[in-house]
Order: sequence, then structure tokens, then C-alpha cells
Amino acid sequence: MVPILLLVVCLVTTVASQDTCAPLGPCSCEIEGKGIVDLSSIGKIGVAAFPSLTPSISTDPSSYDLNVCYGFSKNRCQNTTCCQSVSGTTFACGYPSQVDYSVDVGTNNVIMTYKSNDGTIQRSAIITLICDKSAKTATVAAQGESRDDRDNYRFTLTSICACPGGCAGTTLQPTTVPPVICTRKDACSCEVEGRGIIDLHSIAKQGAWTGLTSSMGSDPSNYSLAVCAGFNDGACHEASCCRTTNGTKYTCGRANAFSFGNSHNTGNVIIEYLGDDAGVTVVELICDMSVYGVKVVALGEEKEVASTYYFTLSSRCACPGLCSSDQGITTAIYSTTQSVTTQTTQTTTKSVTSTPIVTTRDSQSTTPTTTKKCVCSLANRRTPPLSFCYSLLVAFGISLFLSV
Repeated sequence: MVPILLLVVCLVTTVASQDTCAPLGPCSCEIEGKGIVDLSSIGKIGVAAFPSLTPSISTDPSSYDLNVCYGFSKNRCQNTTCCQSVSGTTFACGYPSQVDYSVDVGTNNVIMTYKSNDGTIQRSAIITLICDKSAKTATVAAQGESRDDRDNYRFTLTSICACPGGCAGTTLQPTTVPPVICTRKDACSCEVEGRGIIDLHSIAKQGAWTGLTSSMGSDPSNYSLAVCAGFNDGACHEASCCRTTNGTKYTCGRANAFSFGNSHNTGNVIIEYLGDDAGVTVVELICDMSVYGVKVVALGEEKEVASTYYFTLSSRCACPGLCSSDQGITTAIYSTTQSVTTQTTQTTTKSVTSTPIVTTRDSQSTTPTTTKKCVCSLANRRTPPLSFCYSLLVAFGISLFLSV
């Protein structure tokens, strides 16, 4: 009876003490009691940090461009973290907005998985993070795609930043990104020379996206936002942006006072709306092939840049040449948190995760689901080593055989 009890205790405590890494965003996660794994100093803004990778799997004829944290664009790969090239054709194999974290049971290495879905095939870039405190410069090796594991592309990234606490809080030095020049056609579209028209008509809704809460802790305001046409809300008239602070509404962007430009940091196209009292609203258009409707996030007002209000609008319609004015929108999902997602009529179900808040839909289901990720770690408990467990298991088997 004693071996049985020891075996049960051993197995339970070993399983219970398995680490998890709670997501903090597209760049980092936290292992309770150990620290934050933060790759923000490795990823590059707007370009692949690790281009032209040749896989070690001999049956994989592809080459790969890989980044972490931030999106880059290459041919058909738009705002992706992983781009597969096969016979001159490119496929996005991961987006920064679709990231999961796990911890390998045997090695305790954190595994970062970026996903993409073109409506037909779901692809995943699976990056095993190897902690090496002597590796001040990150290196990546591509294993690639195996025949028995299709559409999963495996990589290893070795760095001190893969160690919990190794690079937490490191400041990223952005890579210079060539600006995207988009020539205005009307209030809802502009044209990128040689790439096509960015057309937002199909995702613009009547009225505004409301209940947007700033993700910056220093900004207590709520926002409503619209593109293409103005809306009225209390003291806000013909507005593209309406800000509510302590119950008072301000026009932070007027629909008839707009211009197209580009972000100095990312090179993405932006729309600027002039507001009252010399304020300005900046909406950055993020090309995301996985978002068939639109996802709007309010960043809000930075302390350092007073009266400037930042938003991001993610959609495949923010990609040149992918949307036209005759594609319809029928459904809007509102959120009192920092993001609002509008989806097309193709999709019917949403799921929300706690960190970050992202609303998605699955065309295979009609039941809304809510999932939350938590950290349940017993890092400070002393647990038997696996070798002891295996020895105990063998001893238990022998004793059971002899008793029979």
C-alpha cells in the first residue's frame, strides 16, 4: 500500500508543478515565480529579423523569413511574423496578433506559436525558445515543415532573452522602415503605387465604434471612432473621434478635416483627423490578412504628446488591393474594453481572451465562448525528480508481481 501512495504523490506533484507562461502580448509572457520572457529587443519593426532561413528538414523545399513581436510585409505576406516562400510564392505562417505560449514538459523551454488562417489552411510558426545566458545576440535555426506535420513550421531561437528575466524591460531600437505613400482617392480610400488601393468602404459602419477604453493607464477617457463618415454624439458634431472625460464630450477629430500619411515607426498608412483645440486623431491602418472584418484598438492620449489620440485599425481591408466597395458588413461587436471588432457576414461566433483583449469569430460554430488563461504554478514546492518517479514505478510493478 505504501508504494501506491508514494507513486500517487509523486505523479500528482510532478504534474501539478508544471510551469505555464501567462501571455502579456505578442512579445512576452510571464512564468510565475521565475520572471518575464521578453523578446521585444529581438524583433524588428517592419522587417524580418531573421530572413532567408533554410530548413534543416531535407524534404522541405521552402525558405523562411521570421520575426518576433512585430509584423513585416513581403509580397503576399502582409503584417506577418513568418513568411514561407515556395517556388516564388509566399504564404503567411503567423501573425503577431495570434500568439500562444506554452512550456515544454521535458525541457522547460517556452514555446511561442504564431498562427495564421487564410480561410482554407491554418498555418503555425512554432518557435522553441532556448535560454542561453551567454547568447547576447539571438540566433535562429529553422527546422521547417515535415511531411507528417503539415502546415506547422518549427524554429528554435537561442538567446538570453529566452530566459525568464533575461531581457525584461529592454528598449527596442527600431529598424528604419521605408514609408508607404498612399495617395488619397476619397475619405475612405487611398492608392499605394504599384500595390493597389486600400479601400475601407466595406468595413466603415454607420455611426461609430463606441465604448473604446484607452489601453494607456494614464488616459482615463472613453472614445468613439468612425472612419469614412462623421457622426453626432452630444457636443461632438460631424466627428470622426469623440472623447468623453468626466462626463464631458470633446471632438477629437472632425470627419471633414483628414489626410493620409504614414507612421514614422512602422511605415504603415495612417489617417489623421484634426479636432477641436488643435487636437489630432491618428488612426494607423494595420494590414492583417486574418481579420476579415475590422478590429479597432484605442491606444489613447500619451502624456508626452498632449492632444494627440492614437488608434489602430486592423483588417485585411487595410492591405492594398484586397477589398472593394461592394463587400458588405452587417454585424458589429462592441466592447467597453480597449478593442472593438466588426466581422463580416461570413462569421458567426466570437471568443474573447483576457490578455490581450481580442475578439475573433469562427465560422464553424454559433455559440459564443469566453476563455481566460491563468497561471497555476507551484514553483516553490519541492517535488521528486522524474528519475525517482520512474524507479518507484518499477519497484511498484515488481512488488505487485511478487504479491500475485
